[in-house]
Amino acid sequence: MIMKLLKKWSEISYRPMILGISLFLMIYEVARASRVAFTIDEATTYLLYLSSNIAAVFNLNWATNNHFLNTLLAKLFCGLAGNSEIVLRLPNLLGYGLYLLFSFLILDRFIKNRFVVVCGFLLLNLNPYVLDYFSLCRGFGLSLGLMMPALFFFFLFLDAASLRLSDPYRPLQLSLVFASLAVLSNISLFNVYLSLVVCAFVLFVVLNIKDRSRHPVVQAAQTPFRSKKIFLTAIALLAVLFNLLVMSQHLALRSDLYEPVTVKITGIEEKLKQSLRVFRVELDGQEKLLSYENDAWTMRETAQYTAVKFRCAPSLLDKMDSIRISIGSQDYSFDAAGRKAFEFLPQKNHVVFYSPASVSLKRSRIPFFGAVINWKGDGIFLKPLLSGMLIIAGIAALFLLLIYGAGKILERGKVLRAEQFRPLALTTFWLAAFLGLSLYVLKTGGAFAWGGTRETGFIRSTVYSLIAESFYEKLYFRGQEQALFLLVLLSILLFLILLAVHYRQGALINLRPASFLLAILLFSSLSTVLQNILFGTPYLFQRTALFFIPLFVLFLIFLIHALSRLRAWLNSTAAILLVILTILASYHFYQTANTAKTADWGNDADTKAMLTDLTDIRQKNLPDLTQISLGIPFTRNPTLQYYLARINPDWLEVNVVPPTGRNDFYYLEQEFDSRGMILIKDYPRSRTILVKRK
Repeated sequence: MIMKLLKKWSEISYRPMILGISLFLMIYEVARASRVAFTIDEATTYLLYLSSNIAAVFNLNWATNNHFLNTLLAKLFCGLAGNSEIVLRLPNLLGYGLYLLFSFLILDRFIKNRFVVVCGFLLLNLNPYVLDYFSLCRGFGLSLGLMMPALFFFFLFLDAASLRLSDPYRPLQLSLVFASLAVLSNISLFNVYLSLVVCAFVLFVVLNIKDRSRHPVVQAAQTPFRSKKIFLTAIALLAVLFNLLVMSQHLALRSDLYEPVTVKITGIEEKLKQSLRVFRVELDGQEKLLSYENDAWTMRETAQYTAVKFRCAPSLLDKMDSIRISIGSQDYSFDAAGRKAFEFLPQKNHVVFYSPASVSLKRSRIPFFGAVINWKGDGIFLKPLLSGMLIIAGIAALFLLLIYGAGKILERGKVLRAEQFRPLALTTFWLAAFLGLSLYVLKTGGAFAWGGTRETGFIRSTVYSLIAESFYEKLYFRGQEQALFLLVLLSILLFLILLAVHYRQGALINLRPASFLLAILLFSSLSTVLQNILFGTPYLFQRTALFFIPLFVLFLIFLIHALSRLRAWLNSTAAILLVILTILASYHFYQTANTAKTADWGNDADTKAMLTDLTDIRQKNLPDLTQISLGIPFTRNPTLQYYLARINPDWLEVNVVPPTGRNDFYYLEQEFDSRGMILIKDYPRSRTILVKRK
């Protein structure tokens, strides 16, 4: 009776409810994308990849911070519409559009009960931790948005392959293409991609073992040869270009490509030299302070320079007798008259100037390195680049040969037919062509260092970290994390019971979506464990394991739906259970919804507000000061540098210093010494404070 009433009500309000929920959630995400302050990881993405030339997008040397597809799209939007928060977060907002659309299509297509669809749609979209990442400039939300169409087309493939009603290979190909794009957005989704390939492989094997007379062979739709040739040529050229750019960026960090640079200045007393600052300007426009020792400014490691930047007080400039810049064995000296060749920038209370263009060794003919002044020569770079690309081509050819041989063996052994093996093999090959070098660069650069350890194990590292983050710092009762973990275990136990019942009734088809979702969950878990054992890769942890949440919620929805179809009395029980879960999820969303912070980077929530407050303080209380110095910890600096790049206040000097540094103001993450500082403002949301030196 309850289920009939709920079903009737949901039939009437079905489409308006889905549309209303989607509109509300999208508006909420847009509000978050425009209002939540940039986080340290987003700011690092902007400073390293988006504020420089397009080649920087292919730089994977620094960390897993470069979620490639997200970075590429953000770079495109940044070039078209500027560098505001919402513009840089557009790729993930678009990803949320995909997530909303295809999560609805999955439920609407494969669950006929519209009440279950509405509740399931809410459950998939009310987790505050998941929602965080659709409004950030990171690849996690975009990868979830691409995972949903991959699952949708995979379910279409399951129906077509199992029932033999239509060509199953095209939806399988589409599923694997979307899954590959998800991997390029967040490399953790490689586990999901592998799971889809394994599930498809197993299904093909099982179907081929069955009596073929009862299951007529469905031939794959043929793509015109000309179209196929054009497509394969285009993707091959794209793969070559991708690897060429990644390889060039990787080799650009080699110290043997650049001559060392040393700066010496005469005519200034030793004490005054300590106040003079000399910087290295990099290709991406970033600057690094040179260290002063043995009467010279230099860097211990050899790196690229596009110019040498100087900053000092005006009085100090007048005392300089000469400036000598040495690049390798070549010296460039400038006396007082010669300093007219330097490029001076107008400043209010200090002098900033750059070395002239004439201070340079022979420039590179390679456009990307044309601005480097300490370049050793193109041959030193092109030789390892060419040899590296030849090695990649050789590995790709060998991999392709192995795939071809494996396909022939499977076909002759009647394990898989050619049309079954082809979509699995080709998509995997092309994903490996794009991902192979990237994985090597990331692994050798120590990028896979963040995550759970072998001591904590998979359950504690991955499962419990996701449960804890999903509560979003809310404590409802003691043992809430253990209770939710128990729900996970009970759902798997319930599935096993339903599996046995449906097997006896010969109705396993009702459990097919839940079965394959559980298979994807289990294989993805096993994959991460094997990676830890074989390669020492840390367990997925918090945001790197984010994809497990929608996968499990989908599994739970299909499981409850299967339970409701088993018996009449279970119909009402399943409805009540689904209503309880939806109410709890809605209440939790109500408690945690905000447009001010994120769960993982709460300490960044007030950096933007602090800068606004400091601007107001200067305008109202310190109008005569032409320069204000702000001391800030390193962890807060990237976010602040992003906002400084947008507003460019010439009156603010930012120093990454400990609290004991001599600055006018400090933005700190800890308690302060009231004997030497005055509290200006407390930011409880981020647990930070703005203080002023007495």
